[in-house]
Amino acid sequence: MNSPEEKFTIDYEYVVEKYSDMVYRIIMTITGNNEDAKDAFQETFLRLVRSQEKIKDEEHLKAWLIRVASNCAKTIVTSPWNKRTQGFEENTEEVVYTEEEHSLLEEVRSLSPNYSLPIYLFYYEEYSIKEIAGILGKNENTVKTLLSRGRTELKKRLEKGGE
Repeated sequence: MNSPEEKFTIDYEYVVEKYSDMVYRIIMTITGNNEDAKDAFQETFLRLVRSQEKIKDEEHLKAWLIRVASNCAKTIVTSPWNKRTQGFEENTEEVVYTEEEHSLLEEVRSLSPNYSLPIYLFYYEEYSIKEIAGILGKNENTVKTLLSRGRTELKKRLEKGGE
């Protein structure tokens, strides 16, 4: 950990190499659209450049990236432009999953972002409930509730055979 006088220095090449896949998957979980995901991905890393002084250490950096990526993705999804247009066919060549994993991930993506992001962070990124609560700025019990409701909704959808 850095001393108060010592600033945490960000090596952008290292950050992009280490965290780009995670950031992109989180954004795709929320947007479900490759083009919107690319926009949110770019915005996330632009914000990192602008906010580099706020980053305290490596752990804070990772949590910051997750939070900003999810916020950028939610902003794009809820923008008036997105509500009035239909996207092109989704192209997810960058992230490779088996057919079964892809089907499950599609169902997770189809959930509300309130449920899909905690489920994604818990099961795909293997964060603990405490870590997810810190990343999302929510109470641990709220995260537990979101996970429980998300699982229930996901189970209903899987039993129905998807939407």
